[in-house]
Amino acid sequence: MSRRAHLAVALLWLGLVCLYTWPLARDPAHLWPANHDPRLFTWVMLSVFRNLLTRPAALFQGDAFYPVGNSLTFAEPLLTPALAAGSLHALTGNPVLAYNLTLLLFWGLSGWAMHAVAFRLTRDHAAALVAAAVFTLALYRTQLYVEFQLQIAFGLPLGLYALVRFLETQRTRHLLLFLLVFWLQAIAVWYYALILALGLAVTLAHYAALRWTGWRWGALARAAAGAAALGVALLPVAAPVFQTRRELGFERGLGDVDERSADVLTYLDRSSNWLYRAEPGGHTFESSLFPGAVALALAAAGLLLLRRRGPRPDPLGRALAGGSAGCLAVAALMAAGVVHRGRPFTGLVMAALLLGLACHAREGWRRRRDGRTERTLERRDWIGLVLAVAGWAFLFSLGPDVEVAGRSIGPGLYAWLYPYLLPLRAIRAVTRVGVLVLLAVALLAGFGVAGLRERLPRGAATPLVAAAIALLLLEYATFPLAYGRVDPGLRPVDVALRALPPDGVVLEWPTNVGDSDADAMFRALGHGHPVVNGYSGFVPRLLRHLSAALTTPGPPFPTPAAEAALRRIHPLRYLVVRLDDPALGRDWRPVWLGLRRGGSPLLRFRGSFGPDDLYEVVPLPERGARIERWIGYGLLARRPVLRLALRPAGTQPGGREWVEVDLNGRAVGRIPLDGPTAARLALPPPFTRVAPNVVTLRPGYAPVDTAADPAYRVGATGRVSPADLRVRSAGQPYGDRASIEVDGVEQAPGGRGYVVVALEPGGPVAARFDTSADPAASERLAAWIAARAPGTIVAGAVKDEASDHLGEAAVEALRSLGVAGDLRGRYRQSHAFVGVAGAAAGRALEAMGPRPVELVVGRPVEGLALELSDFALEPAAASR
Repeated sequence: MSRRAHLAVALLWLGLVCLYTWPLARDPAHLWPANHDPRLFTWVMLSVFRNLLTRPAALFQGDAFYPVGNSLTFAEPLLTPALAAGSLHALTGNPVLAYNLTLLLFWGLSGWAMHAVAFRLTRDHAAALVAAAVFTLALYRTQLYVEFQLQIAFGLPLGLYALVRFLETQRTRHLLLFLLVFWLQAIAVWYYALILALGLAVTLAHYAALRWTGWRWGALARAAAGAAALGVALLPVAAPVFQTRRELGFERGLGDVDERSADVLTYLDRSSNWLYRAEPGGHTFESSLFPGAVALALAAAGLLLLRRRGPRPDPLGRALAGGSAGCLAVAALMAAGVVHRGRPFTGLVMAALLLGLACHAREGWRRRRDGRTERTLERRDWIGLVLAVAGWAFLFSLGPDVEVAGRSIGPGLYAWLYPYLLPLRAIRAVTRVGVLVLLAVALLAGFGVAGLRERLPRGAATPLVAAAIALLLLEYATFPLAYGRVDPGLRPVDVALRALPPDGVVLEWPTNVGDSDADAMFRALGHGHPVVNGYSGFVPRLLRHLSAALTTPGPPFPTPAAEAALRRIHPLRYLVVRLDDPALGRDWRPVWLGLRRGGSPLLRFRGSFGPDDLYEVVPLPERGARIERWIGYGLLARRPVLRLALRPAGTQPGGREWVEVDLNGRAVGRIPLDGPTAARLALPPPFTRVAPNVVTLRPGYAPVDTAADPAYRVGATGRVSPADLRVRSAGQPYGDRASIEVDGVEQAPGGRGYVVVALEPGGPVAARFDTSADPAASERLAAWIAARAPGTIVAGAVKDEASDHLGEAAVEALRSLGVAGDLRGRYRQSHAFVGVAGAAAGRALEAMGPRPVELVVGRPVEGLALELSDFALEPAAASR
């Protein structure tokens, strides 16, 4: 097509998308679907655009989900549409308008892409119009009009076509086009990048089977270099995603996928439209994958009108084709419930697809034998290729368990591949793979129209094709769609927040509610403060725990647990209570209204702004035996110096006292605490970029003189402990606990089995060995004990259960500490000891049995605590 034709096609599809999403085009500055996803995607795009201009090194650090970092990786990256949405927002100042115009633009762009590809394959605008209509306006697209990211599908037809053109010509310009298209699609929507990769793998296999000759080593080397360059280009977007998975453990299990998979009948689930009325069958997740009756009829015409060129297939080719058709027939009977023997549905469809690949390989061999060296695919080749893509995509979209009308007919291809393909653990809605089936039907329908126009006289073909196009457009017409009016301007409380210092974090209540959290993220674009709220496909545990704490009734309200949860988030400064939010609940409204008059030292009422109340969070002073602050990566990276003001609280020990400062479980400093103290302390990296960075303050002390005090003797070993020790053990029925305190500081790591702590010269060394479930844990425990120097004091405790795989080696190693007890055969019993490396068995201090047990060495201080009156982070320059 000429440039003018491309422009005309683009405008045509932009206009059709505006029509089929009516009435959105009538008022794009204020209309949104009644769904929280537009708010999420607007926040993502505008945040990515802002980061791209101001801090590209922190591209996916968002201002929601605080103090969790990399929050922009919780949704699709949307980097490609962010360039458009960010620019439109900068021009108009209206985020709703920016979102809607970007949606219409990219939705229309996918129509142009399919039209352009279909025209290249058929040289027929009518065929291209049909193909683009199927791909752009089918139920999968219009029913998902609330899902912005699923309309950014331009890369699917373009990527498939560009790959084939490179394989045909082996020219660098086609390779570069393919790499560019895949990159732009991947940085926009990961889902579609993975789905496209599936289609490309099938395409590559079938092209290689069809064309055996003419391959050039130089082209293959350029392709390998291009793949490496693509990986490097994707790294800035992919690396934060892998980092999120590593730090937070976010991945999709088979259970997550199973409920979001397609049913076989999803591909036949119709809906009412302007052409006919139909009741949905209810076999869908998100949307139907039915491509339309008209599209299926045209696709069938494309198959029936296909004329084979050259000699008829040989007997082996016929046998392979017949075997493939037979497997599909049996699979269809099984899906229909006619055949019930066994559950090999997936295996049968896979066999049919592999036999189809063998058919192509047989044809490629015959071409090579006959000396045919042309590499361009014929229409018949394209039809076979897209049928293969559709078959594998159909099978994949059925998920881990294949169902027909909710009835299981066997395990799915997804379940077979899940353990081996890591990218599958990022996919939840596997039904979306069905978009490749839609793409294949679109191309087949286009071939059908082209075949009709070639076979029939012009006087008959033109009205027939025109009628088919009209029926197709009527079948896809489901507008007007449902929208609600949104005010994109600032709320009164947003205006108040904008006037406050920008370094404070905001929590909007209620939270852990999709609509409320998504709107809080969206509103953060206006007031400019980071927010604790967040909505996406991933929800960190922090939000669930915070919601549970703040929905626990008092008195007092907020409860001490709720206040502690709010204090932990630094610097949480403001709480917005949405009194008109339906999720707040009728019973909770008077509770929050009562806080206006005071009653909580943590929350200071600042005023009502429309339907919202604004509170200032006053977290200090705080007392406790352990004080934590959770800090986001961005703040800590900018301000890595900690300023503290604290003093002792509670019981005063008889020895030296200090405050131990830890960052993410790593000791970073010790501050003497003989009285009121102010200190500055550098917090050295590494910092966690995704998980909250946790600063922990714990009081500690050291006894002055232990040698002369008999309370510090360790059983009958002859050794004197240099520290106060308190060891507690409780088997699962008796408390399920293991605790080892050294001078009042907990040292025991969490988890089941034996927990041990050695008092080494450099400080306590802790370890855990699950001798309940791990057969190798017993040997590791024995090796750990053997590595201790003679005379080292070792304390141990059991949590939950430690007997099932407790072996002789571990029991003998414990005896070398002076321990006499043997837990074997004592299921879920408690065991605590304080022994010495090299002591004779029976000389350690020890307790065990079917009850909670506790041992004390020295004179542990009860009620050790500190009071924190200042906690702030400063830039590194502030400490000099």
